[in-house]
Amino acid sequence: MSINSSNIYSMNIQKLEYLVEVAKTGSFSIASQNLFVSQSAISQSIVSIEKKLGIKLFERTRGGNNAIPTIDGKQIIPLANEIVLKYQELIQNVQLINDNMTGNLKISTVPGFITQLLNPISAIKEEHPNITIDVFLKPGQEIIEDVLESRSDIGIVPFIKHLLESNENLIYHNLFTAKMKLLVSKKSPLAKKSFVTPQEIVKETLVVYNGVYMQWFKNNFYKQFGEMRELFSSTNVDAIYKAIGDNLGVSFAPYLSENYIISEDVKILDIVGYEDLQIQYVWFMSSKKRYSKLIDDYITKLKDELNVND
Repeated sequence: MSINSSNIYSMNIQKLEYLVEVAKTGSFSIASQNLFVSQSAISQSIVSIEKKLGIKLFERTRGGNNAIPTIDGKQIIPLANEIVLKYQELIQNVQLINDNMTGNLKISTVPGFITQLLNPISAIKEEHPNITIDVFLKPGQEIIEDVLESRSDIGIVPFIKHLLESNENLIYHNLFTAKMKLLVSKKSPLAKKSFVTPQEIVKETLVVYNGVYMQWFKNNFYKQFGEMRELFSSTNVDAIYKAIGDNLGVSFAPYLSENYIISEDVKILDIVGYEDLQIQYVWFMSSKKRYSKLIDDYITKLKDELNVND
């Protein structure tokens, strides 16, 4: 590899950002859309970097739209990514020192967890009014896809072993532990009880949230105690809560805190006689993304809200 080192110092961060985005998307056109820059400007920047380094970073496919890293590119692109991330971290820390932090934090989480997110968001906004925070409520698999494809910065989900441990592009950290409970209508005879057994549950009709973790929990429950009648499976939590409130069925749900209120028409019952009720929640991010000051501040405040001790 022959590098024109005297030309490297004239390279700017913006061109490296273009380089990293093309590598991430594998496409000049998609990179241009994501960065709101013309495709020709991105292409010219990549050519300029290649000339200055004296190496070819991408193989262009027919038509010149798609970009495949060369052997040299596979060595250089991760280093360029590190430089871009360090630069972004530098800007954030300078803004924090000047009490003028700007930026956007995008969080994807499962429905039912939104209440716990609000106070930390308010605290961040109060300290840094120029920050914008977006929250997306989705099933676990979609959250993982959002983080991998940079539509979200972090995801918060119940720990899904086969999805998180097997993906080397994700880094996850334990956040808190919840306990699975049963949601029943206040019109149900079960509402007179403070707890319910699996033997009582299997006699009921189930309304289930159609997420990866809840489907896994349901199937494990079925293996031990038998299958239940199912009214429907959905990702629409409002529809699920309404069905429960109308006494059309019961549902499993993680119990997050004493302030966790589902609906005035729904009662939350403990489940006894079943050991597999603990749910480990984790937060995760892409291994290609820098752990920024903004993410650190938010996770710290979220742990305070959840009374989590490291």
